[in-house]
Amino acid sequence: MRTLYFDCHSGVSGDMVLKALIGLLDNPEEARIIIDGFEKELAASAGDGDDEHHHFHRSYTKVKELIDAVNTDEKVKAGAKNIYEVIARAEGKVHGESTDTLHFHEVGRNRAIVNILGVSYCVEKLSVDKVKCSEIYDGHGTVKCAHGEIPVPVPAVMAMRENCNLSFREADVEGEMVTPSGLAMIIGLGAETGKPEGRGIRSAEGFGSRTYVKEGLKASVYEA
Repeated sequence: MRTLYFDCHSGVSGDMVLKALIGLLDNPEEARIIIDGFEKELAASAGDGDDEHHHFHRSYTKVKELIDAVNTDEKVKAGAKNIYEVIARAEGKVHGESTDTLHFHEVGRNRAIVNILGVSYCVEKLSVDKVKCSEIYDGHGTVKCAHGEIPVPVPAVMAMRENCNLSFREADVEGEMVTPSGLAMIIGLGAETGKPEGRGIRSAEGFGSRTYVKEGLKASVYEA
């Protein structure tokens, strides 16, 4: 039995999860090359001006089409779509929309799709049987995004929290520690709160871009 464990005392973001998972692989450089390939494929097939303007948006339907068009294993695509389903349910609740009409801002950009595909790819390569995580710590205050200044935890994160069985705590940090894409990865991978069993065989740490978060997300593989 092989368990993937996330220590989320420093929060969780898409960048943190992806970097930590790449660090767990036998050949991290090969993974980076493959994930860079995902980005090139997306850039070639998207054709909708990603990153050219501040108010970019992309439909949930389009995101799923782009994932399906990437040249990778079907299990990797299915894992990525599981994560996006978590995001779509939360964003739909926040904005009062159905998934058929839902459009994403930041989480619909090419970079976000690549991160999510990359996470799914890494988990498939690790061949884990179970995913567990610690209590998840978030900050407080406000953060600026495409919708303006919003409270922390951000609305999409709060919507996800209401529909999962994970445990959350507030850190003494002013600012966002948990992003929608990061939490959706943890939920979409089927994580449960709890300690892993067995012997730790490998660990890695992934840092995000928030300067007020001093430590990274720690990911480990255990064998029982």
